Amino acid sequence: MTVRHMRKATLMLLCLVGFAAIAPRTSDAQGAPPADAASHPSSSGGSILAGVGAVAGSVVYAPFKALVLCPVSAVAAGATYVVTRGSSDTPDFLLRLGCTGTYVVSPAMVQGEEEFRPYDSP
Repeated sequence: MTVRHMRKATLMLLCLVGFAAIAPRTSDAQGAPPADAASHPSSSGGSILAGVGAVAGSVVYAPFKALVLCPVSAVAAGATYVVTRGSSDTPDFLLRLGCTGTYVVSPAMVQGEEEFRPYDSP
């Protein structure tokens, strides 16, 4: 088999696995009214997709928060501290806004069972 054929076969396999993971969850949602759908436990396909979504979200969000949001808010907090001549209310808020909260997305957050906290409240 050539490399091109292997790529096609791999892509087809990924599509089939994706459709198989989505299919059970879609049929559950179509068969139950909205009030009953919330009381039923999620299917294995839904939990697999939630896990994949959590990993994808964490891969994007955690480095962005750690390498962009937190350092930028730290610099802004330092500048604010200097400009306000030692007042700590605004710099504390800026640091809390950029450096606290959720860094890693969990499957429960993707499914709406756990709260995503962009920053911690005082």
